[in-house]
Amino acid sequence: MGEVRDKETAEMAFRAAMTGHQVFTTLHTNSALGAFPRLLDIGIRPDIMAGNIIGVVAQRLVRVLCTHCKEAYAPSKDERQLLGAPGQKVSYLYRHVGCKQCDNKGYKGRTAIMELLVMDGDLDELVARRSTAKDLRAAALAKGFRSLAEEGLLRVIDGTTSLAEVGRAVDLTGRFG
Repeated sequence: MGEVRDKETAEMAFRAAMTGHQVFTTLHTNSALGAFPRLLDIGIRPDIMAGNIIGVVAQRLVRVLCTHCKEAYAPSKDERQLLGAPGQKVSYLYRHVGCKQCDNKGYKGRTAIMELLVMDGDLDELVARRSTAKDLRAAALAKGFRSLAEEGLLRVIDGTTSLAEVGRAVDLTGRFG
């Protein structure tokens, strides 16, 4: 189904879901967890959302560092802090440089960073009760949910992209909770 932009389209999607159809659609939000307040804003009741959403995916594209010219460097104290616990074990990160292979851009191609929120009974209950975004996020994190920022930082640590590129694509300030 096309993008959900209004109450009428959202209601049609939920009617189809409630009659056993698998519905795939898009919705503009900043994160997977942002789908719930967005749907509330357009007029969908929480009891309709609960039990009818099986998962929400949020994604961003980030540029991939050119494998021919990326340059290793020792991360600063601030960069290690931003990377969190995994960053304390990192000896080096990579930055873009530029060469003939990448038209002197330092990047060649793109890859997706994604967060996947898989709904279950506990999360459905929180949605049905109009729990706060903080409570919903805490419950999701307890079930292994990783944010776009965390996924992006993992791609920085593994050398796929740069910290600057992830910072361009997602807000890193709220990554710790």
